[in-house]
Amino acid sequence: MALSGPDFFLDRASLVARARTLAPTWASASPHPHAVLDGLFGAEISNELASLFPAPGAARWKFRDYAEQRRYGHLQQSNFADVAPPLRHALAELNGQAFLDFLEALTGIRGLIADPHFVGGGLHLTPPGGFLGLHTDFNVDARRGLKRVLTAIVYLNPDWLEEWGGHLELWRASATRADARIAPLCDRLVVMAQGESHFHGHPTPLACPPDRFRASLATYYFVADPDAAAAGHGVVWLNSRTQE
Repeated sequence: MALSGPDFFLDRASLVARARTLAPTWASASPHPHAVLDGLFGAEISNELASLFPAPGAARWKFRDYAEQRRYGHLQQSNFADVAPPLRHALAELNGQAFLDFLEALTGIRGLIADPHFVGGGLHLTPPGGFLGLHTDFNVDARRGLKRVLTAIVYLNPDWLEEWGGHLELWRASATRADARIAPLCDRLVVMAQGESHFHGHPTPLACPPDRFRASLATYYFVADPDAAAAGHGVVWLNSRTQE
């Protein structure tokens, strides 16, 4: 059944139960705390969301073609004007009570605060040949005086083949290879802790066909911290240690 509008909701009880099952492995995950959960929305909804994901020419994407990254993003700057209602609703669900309670049960972090403006988040698209260099994320919402503690990514890539690449790689700062590689399969959720040495990215150029791309939803979560603004920085890239 095709979705005619934003008519689906995450179930708090089942999500929290799954979080409690995953929680024992969260803190011990290598190289830094993270968890992977498949089937967040279910096959029917996730496939429909994937079919509605805007292609490079179908939205007001900002294209970044730098040494550190080659991908599209920043649709939040146009208030998601070109984004289908079910995708906008999915983002709202990721900022809602059920999902926040899931994150708190998974990580043990209390008092999580979502970002309704999706600064740096929202929809991300990587085209064939695109990549995202290894980096740590910005750590502070200076406007609100909040400390960033978590990232959640939901992939929307049906029938994704292993040889196309696009794996999320998690690295230590001093490592010569990834400790973890996570394929961007459709309806796969990855939750990662924010940290000064928590390097990640998908640094190998995508090898998918010309008519495919790597699609994801990204949301960031914060806690109140009166000292956050003084310790703030932008993205830090592993190879150059430059900031964005």
